[in-house]
Amino acid sequence: MKKILALVIALTLLCAMFVSCGDNPQTLIEKADAALKEGPYAATLKFNFETDNEELNEVFSMMNMEIPTIIDGNNLVMNMSMDVMGLTVALDATIVDMVMYYDIELFGASVKMKSTMTEEQYQEFMEDSNAQMLLLPDYFSEMTVESKDGKKYITCTGLSEDGFKELNDVVAEQLESIGASAEVSEISYTLTLNKGKYESIELHCVYTVDMDGETTTFTMDMSAEYSYDNIAPITVPENADEYEEVDAGEILG
Repeated sequence: MKKILALVIALTLLCAMFVSCGDNPQTLIEKADAALKEGPYAATLKFNFETDNEELNEVFSMMNMEIPTIIDGNNLVMNMSMDVMGLTVALDATIVDMVMYYDIELFGASVKMKSTMTEEQYQEFMEDSNAQMLLLPDYFSEMTVESKDGKKYITCTGLSEDGFKELNDVVAEQLESIGASAEVSEISYTLTLNKGKYESIELHCVYTVDMDGETTTFTMDMSAEYSYDNIAPITVPENADEYEEVDAGEILG
């Protein structure tokens, strides 16, 4: 009986080793990326900045936001709003067949523009509009996989110099207005996969800030939560004839 029990334990451990070896993080990510291209999905991106410094709170308060987005191939619908000096600025962007419909409401007035985009302009919009995570797994040199409750958790470490630059650049412009500078001092990046698809991506950063010779810190959290069921179709706005035709540069800036 003891020999049989020992054999069962050995086989169990051996099976666990094979399962673990099969969890290649790069392969898991490639399959999850492919799943995004197979059909429409919704992604809600969230930004949150926290600090005990009142001056920094004023700088970053407008950057705390949620951005619901629906993506189907190159078609996209994105809605976002932010508070600017106590006023709400709302922005709706729709892209259908590489034509962008851009509606921004500011100080009670609505400005509607549309423009045909090139592939390069589309990529520029995706990178600059926060329609996707600031960092991709490609920025990291090491990945580990943990299986728990039927899900895969991929932890990324070893951020590249380009990755650090990306994170520092995203806050640099806001800090310049108050004569401060910051660098990332801590970072964590985790992807959660459920049934081979992205369920969430979470980025947590701690920044060390130099303000007039004094040092303080703030945290930046960015996350993306994904869903794949009951996704509304992406269509041209019903009032598309009200949008003024402009060069894409006027929208992209």
